[in-house]
Amino acid sequence: MSDIRFFALGGQDERGKNLYVLEIDKDLYILDAGIKFPDKGILGVDVVIANFEYLKENKKRIKGLFLSNCSAYNIGSVVYLCKEMELPIYCNEITSHVLKIKAQKMRLKNMENNLNVIKDKDILKIGKIKIDVFRTTSSTPQSFGYAFHTEKGIVVYAGDYIIDGQEQSYFSTDFNHLSNIGEAGVLALISDAETASRNGFTVPNHTICNYIAAPFKEKKTRIAVGIFEEDIFKVGEIVAAAKENGRQIAVYGDTMKSVLESNLIFENLHLTKEDLISNEEYMQSENGVLIIAGNGDQLYSKLAKIANGNEQVIEFTEKDVVIIATPPAPGVEKRHAQILDELARTDARIIALSDKSIWSMHASYEDIKMMTSIMKPKYFIPIKSLYKDFLKAEQAAIDAGVEKTNVGIIDNGEILILSKNHLAIAEESIKKTNDVYVNGVEIGDIGNVVLNERKQLATDGVIIIGLTLDSRNKELVSLIDMQMRGVIYIKEDGVIFKLLQKGIEDIISNGQTQYKEAPSAYDLNEMKKEIISKVRSIVKAESGKQPMTLVIINEVDEKNYVPQVRPSKNLNNSRKFKPRTTHTSNLKKPNDANNDNGNKGN
Repeated sequence: MSDIRFFALGGQDERGKNLYVLEIDKDLYILDAGIKFPDKGILGVDVVIANFEYLKENKKRIKGLFLSNCSAYNIGSVVYLCKEMELPIYCNEITSHVLKIKAQKMRLKNMENNLNVIKDKDILKIGKIKIDVFRTTSSTPQSFGYAFHTEKGIVVYAGDYIIDGQEQSYFSTDFNHLSNIGEAGVLALISDAETASRNGFTVPNHTICNYIAAPFKEKKTRIAVGIFEEDIFKVGEIVAAAKENGRQIAVYGDTMKSVLESNLIFENLHLTKEDLISNEEYMQSENGVLIIAGNGDQLYSKLAKIANGNEQVIEFTEKDVVIIATPPAPGVEKRHAQILDELARTDARIIALSDKSIWSMHASYEDIKMMTSIMKPKYFIPIKSLYKDFLKAEQAAIDAGVEKTNVGIIDNGEILILSKNHLAIAEESIKKTNDVYVNGVEIGDIGNVVLNERKQLATDGVIIIGLTLDSRNKELVSLIDMQMRGVIYIKEDGVIFKLLQKGIEDIISNGQTQYKEAPSAYDLNEMKKEIISKVRSIVKAESGKQPMTLVIINEVDEKNYVPQVRPSKNLNNSRKFKPRTTHTSNLKKPNDANNDNGNKGN
């Protein structure tokens, strides 16, 4: 009999970073590989991905990566995974198209060769098992779920889904196909539980057509609509409203523009080339529609760029209505609120749709209950959510006929064993399931030290101190330059400034004395540490802040040293330390103009 295990490297008790692994007879099948957006306290990090260490250690056992759709929460970390290893990827055509764009940006040359485009009702024979591909309704067309046929029964990974029996477009679900899978005997249903806490069905709360209808009917008004890249369902509604009202469409966002102009959804949206215009033509039009698309914070960055007048072509005027059609994603709620404030400063009229009005296209309580009823699984495993939502999904499954003891709720790293008679959590677990931070396009090895330093910079600021010593006797031969950013504003004749200058002077003088008495005991690095400690203690006492402090000490042979003094309106007040003059006979004689400046500095 097949040995079946299931575990998560990300996505459990968190929003995003979805990465799951189904193990069948030692073969590994990866299910999705997404990102999550960092919390507001994690500075300088673009996205968060799962730790791939376990996959790298077991890459010979991996049979493939199976993707639900092109949502960032499901494919966002694929390019980073492909930088670590080569593996076959199975996905629909739109997801393949989006991944190719991302691979070009990441300069991944081999990933495209590993992409395998699959279709609804395809039966894949990989390893020792058969995999049935079925279509679900989600925010992107032809979103997939996968049914893994094993000797113990079928293990279904449902992907993203909602139950919508009225949908007849390329977003529709083939319920006959789902019923056939359910009748064949489902051992376990692995179900999205992200929005299980919402009562009822997601339908019809996922549509925006009723909220955008009135603005689209207004005369001589341009409309800009902000959406996330994966919200292709909303694109269909926007296109339909635009065509109904004789409006042409422009797109601001390379990935969305590429998808919209491709033949992947062009015909399904009933678009013609005449329906599309450039961003320049949108600004010249009286009633154009601009779709602004991006993932997470990218969307808000684009909106902010336009709102602040930093976009070369597009600007929001009194002729524009700006509709934020996508409620904030987990991790970017604060940024969503900030962009609404920035947009309010423009002359455009702002309409923001909230998550109370527009529901994301994920399964609500009744959707989970219905899917469970169709599949008739013995075991139910909720994923992609917080623990409170797992409990709601568990109750929905129980309402659909699953026994309470047959619901498997696991954390990242825990291994769930699926036997014929019961579920069990293995004694061993996968240790490395920590967050991995990404800066730009590089996977960053960012530890707590770096993050704490970034927080310190943001809250307490930085002080940079520069000075020059005579290498022969360690005396000060320059002025002490002190720069502060984000600390406090101090005048050069203020108490704090004088205390800092005096403290640094005393440390240098003590070091000079030490050098004269025992040159071998003199340590420049120790002097830097002493200056840092002194400066931080003074600033802490006077302001309550503990800024990062950097000290730069240069050593020169004063015999051949000529100080270069830059003219400054504050020169007379800021220069408190004079270069020694006992060796001036050995200095190179500067020209008259420089000599005048030097006298002012002294």
